[in-house]
This record gives sequence, C-alpha cells and structure tokens, in this order.
Amino acid sequence: MKSYIFIVTLHLIFLPFFECTNTTYDQVLQPIEIIYPKCFRATERTEIMVHKEYFNPVHGYAISPFKSPNENRNHFYHKNVNNKIKIIVLHFTGIDFGATVKEFTSKRSNTSRNVSSHYVIARPTEAGTHNQLLQVVPENYVSYHAGISLWGNYSSINSISIGIEIVNYGYNATNDSWDPFYQDQISIVGLMVARMVNQYKVLPHNVVGHSDIAPNRKIDPGVMFPWSQLYKNYGIGAWLDDDEMNETVIISKYSPSTPCPCTPDQKLFVNYLGVYGYNISDEIKAIKAFKAHFTANQKPKLYNSLITRLEMYWIWALVAKYSY
Repeated sequence: MKSYIFIVTLHLIFLPFFECTNTTYDQVLQPIEIIYPKCFRATERTEIMVHKEYFNPVHGYAISPFKSPNENRNHFYHKNVNNKIKIIVLHFTGIDFGATVKEFTSKRSNTSRNVSSHYVIARPTEAGTHNQLLQVVPENYVSYHAGISLWGNYSSINSISIGIEIVNYGYNATNDSWDPFYQDQISIVGLMVARMVNQYKVLPHNVVGHSDIAPNRKIDPGVMFPWSQLYKNYGIGAWLDDDEMNETVIISKYSPSTPCPCTPDQKLFVNYLGVYGYNISDEIKAIKAFKAHFTANQKPKLYNSLITRLEMYWIWALVAKYSY
C-alpha cells in the first residue's frame, strides 16, 4: 500500500483549484483504485490520483489535476472572471461510477470532444459514506457537462454553471422502467446545492436538469429524480407549495399578468414554457422535459400523457411565481 501513497505540498500556484473548498495545503494523494476498490479492477492503473477534501458541508475526494504530458486529461478550463455562476445542472450518468470517472478524464487528441462535470455522486453500493462525492473539476473552472443547451437568455451554459452527475442508469427501454435514486445520493445533492445556491446567489428556477436546458437531446435526470424533496427538505429549486395549488393563492401572492388557463391548449402551454426558460424548438420534447420535472415527476406513467389542465395550471403558476 505504501508504494501508492504520496505526500505532496501544494504551493500557492495551486490555490485557485481549491478556492471553493478548504485551505489545507498538505494533501495525501492516492490512486483512485485504492479509494474506490469496488469500481475499478484490482490490476487497473488509471493514473488518476485523488485526495480527501471537504466541500462544505460534505466530505469527499477530489481528483488532482493532471500534469505534463497528460494535461489534456484535465477536461476543464479556467472560468472568465466575468462569468458568474448562474445555473446548477443535475444529471444522471447512465453508466457506473468507474466508467464515468474514466470518461471524464480520458486522454483525447480532439479536446473539443471532452466531457466532464464538477462532481460525481456514487451509489452507496460503490463507495463509503465519506467518499460518495468526487470532485472532478474545481468549481472555479469550466467543465464540459451541458453541451449545446439553452435556458432563458443563457446559451453558453458551461461557462456559467456547475454540473453534478449522479450515478444512475436512467431509463430502461427493455422493461419500460426508470432506475431509482438512492436516498444517500439525494441527501448529498441537497446539501451541496443548498450551499451553492447560497454562495453563488442562484435563482430557484435556475436549478435545473439536463433535460430542462437541452430537451431536444437529453432526458436526465429523469422522471424519478425527486425535485419536490429538494424543494421541501433543502429549500432549493422551483416548485409549488401545497397552498399554491389554489388559483386564488397564486393571484394573491404573485399578481400574474394573465388569468389561469382553464382548458388544455398546447400552443398556449408551449408559449408559457418559452417564457419560463425552455427551448421550445421541439414542442413535444420540451413538454416531456417539463412533465418529468414537475407534473409527472415520480409518476412515470404520466410522462408520455397528453397535456391536461394540471399542466396548464403548473406552468401558469410557475411563471407567476418565478418571473423576476
């Protein structure tokens, strides 16, 4: 074991990598295979080195940046100081933890094909209590997680966002089912995003899923991701309170500019989606993204259903509540 452990003193030149976490400079670097033995073969040598880190308020590990001649395994670049964090994007991986980490640190000749996220949250079957959270990219750097995306007036979303990947297999077309998330994972998401929202002053409706910002091509984090739980337990994201399911309450609280639509109307609904922030170039996919996040959340059988008055009410109320 000793042959795989290194003590490294990080000098001031490395401070930007850790400015969002702690200020401990002496770090014990270990091969990732030792910290996550369930996720890598015993004989595997990825050359990925990690160290313990405290991300406030969650303990975890961070990947140490690759040095020459492997700099292109760092799938990130320095954020422009003028690009403030505006959006937090949640994803599911579709693959296991080990495969995700290797994908995010692969050596590619064409760096335009790099993919990464700031954090990966392992399943409890893959990692222990204090190493489920892995930082791949420091928060003050840009990761390649959003791809071609749009949210409201924002288009270059990688440069103004933090991406969090949750290890989950998503949708299984063979048996028409969605992989459930582990409660441990959701707790980490809630704690981390609550801190980020406070630190970066992220607006509630800008805590989104990948499918919200890229409905034409993405479906993650999927219909089983518990958005209401994040809202009710951690005070993050956009949702309607129980009393706000009453039209009179919405009118009293938020003075909406238009009356509540009484009957299902796809054209009107899609217009509201555009106002809220969705890319509506593909209406059906935008509708499904909304349903996955809100009205069909935890109800996969409703995911492909027609628009009802419930959808009309939710989008009207959300626009009223979160139009700043």
